[in-house]
Amino acid sequence: MSAAFLFGGGPLKKGTLLMYNMNMKKARIMNRRIHVDGGDKAGLQSCLDFIETSLTELGVDRKLVIRSILIAEETIPLMVEHNSEGTDIRVRIRKVIGDTVVTISARGEEFDPMSGGVGADGNLSDLEDENVQAAIRSILLMSQADLVKSSHRNGVNTLQITACQSEKSMFAYTIAALILGLIAGLLLRFVLPDAVADGISSYVLTPVKTIFMNALKIIIAPVIFFSIVTCISQFKNISELGRIGAKTMGMYFLTTAIAIALALGFYTVIKPGQTGFALASENAATVAATEETASGTQEAGASIINTLVDIVPDNFIKPFLESNTLQLIFLAVLVGVAVGMVGEHSTMLRDIADAFYSLALTITRLISKLIPLAVFCSVSTMLLSLGGKSFFNVLGLFGTHVLTILGILVVYGILILVMAHLNPLKFYRKNRDGMMTAFTLGSSAACIPTNMKICTEKMGISHKVCNFSIPLGATVNMDGGSIFLILTGLFLANAYDVSVTGSMLASLILTVVMLSIGTPGVPGAGLVAIGIVASSLGLPVESVGLIIGIYPIIDMFNTMSNTTGDVAASLVVAKNEGLVDKEMWK
Repeated sequence: MSAAFLFGGGPLKKGTLLMYNMNMKKARIMNRRIHVDGGDKAGLQSCLDFIETSLTELGVDRKLVIRSILIAEETIPLMVEHNSEGTDIRVRIRKVIGDTVVTISARGEEFDPMSGGVGADGNLSDLEDENVQAAIRSILLMSQADLVKSSHRNGVNTLQITACQSEKSMFAYTIAALILGLIAGLLLRFVLPDAVADGISSYVLTPVKTIFMNALKIIIAPVIFFSIVTCISQFKNISELGRIGAKTMGMYFLTTAIAIALALGFYTVIKPGQTGFALASENAATVAATEETASGTQEAGASIINTLVDIVPDNFIKPFLESNTLQLIFLAVLVGVAVGMVGEHSTMLRDIADAFYSLALTITRLISKLIPLAVFCSVSTMLLSLGGKSFFNVLGLFGTHVLTILGILVVYGILILVMAHLNPLKFYRKNRDGMMTAFTLGSSAACIPTNMKICTEKMGISHKVCNFSIPLGATVNMDGGSIFLILTGLFLANAYDVSVTGSMLASLILTVVMLSIGTPGVPGAGLVAIGIVASSLGLPVESVGLIIGIYPIIDMFNTMSNTTGDVAASLVVAKNEGLVDKEMWK
């Protein structure tokens, strides 16, 4: 095997390489590359070893290293298969301002690593091994769509894997901003003179918060449309995976329905927050606009029939201009289904939708960089304008949310007991590490390697099930997110004294179901989703500012619920298919 390590554009000398490796953890910007002979069978292992060693030296979390290796292991053989004779496979590790990226490239004919083959009868269990691997590879890579990008330019295939993002530092900044916002709000309310406090609020804090909310408004319509179009168009052949695929999707829809029912039940019983408390901080114009919008929403939704009729727009552009949530969802579903039915143009249209989806994700990430600043301004102005009682109202929502998450976790155990006839306490014990990992990372996609390892090594679930259900669940199964959207939507409506009618509630549930499938798994996506829910209820998007302060912590509970639901569904399906190793489970 021939391998060359490069730093920047030139070769490293032996001494320079040693110094570079020793200082790798401390460096903020760096490049490291390896070239491997594409015809060498040992090249794959050399690339994987290089990726593992480099990411470990960079201090990347072990779970994220495993995820990157798993993706590389699935895609490098494809690249070798389509490689031009006599060319090298190139792997590059690059870290820039907290983000660590693995780039794999080789000259050869174009191919799509996310396309997977299925059998003629569509049954996963009847597929040949090669086709099963292709289908699983496709699902795995699509579940990581925001972290894995492929392209073919000038005869070169390139795969880019975002191995590590600076999510933990963002969480730390957000918590720090929450604490500082509480301190600043108390100082403004009780220490500084009223004129000074009002000036800081009016000319500094409120404008910054408004800018952030306006930025969220920009991305709401594109996120709704392209996320759902991409999701539906990519997974249009999931039903072809047969019985296992149908049962898995059935379990996911069942748990989502239960999560929504629990959220409605807990909200009805607890009723967190005083009615109309948010209106105390709104100026007359905002209050009037809110009441007018809410009144219009209620009148327009006077019946279930009217709600269903209004879902279908009378032109294609109007839903985007008005950010009409249900109409955007309808268009997205319609376009997503149609993309797979236009023959030879399907691939091109799918690529275009995916490109716009990637653009929407990138814009969302850029906006999410302002979350700590928005949290600081929002909490400060909330304490100044609303006082401590309103802050306790928001804490009431947080408590209700935690109780509901605990409720859905109990439901998972009941489903395992009733449908799989297995001990739920043993399930919680075996999945303990996965739950803690999800709570820490706050990303369903980042937990895929851990969850798959738990399924196969601790619960004895067959790869035929978990290699399909876990990546799919990270994409379409968001029970915690559904709970968050239902509770927060109703809480904000109550805060603005908006009465939710039966038709509005039906519209809310439909919106939440679609968002649970199509919401992108990137930081700040939950805030975009709740902005969509607020709009569907006739509330101003600015109302999201009430819950920004507690959102980062809520998101951790959401992720834990999401991933636990994925593992529980996998166990139930595997047990019913006779694909659980009883000895390993014991």
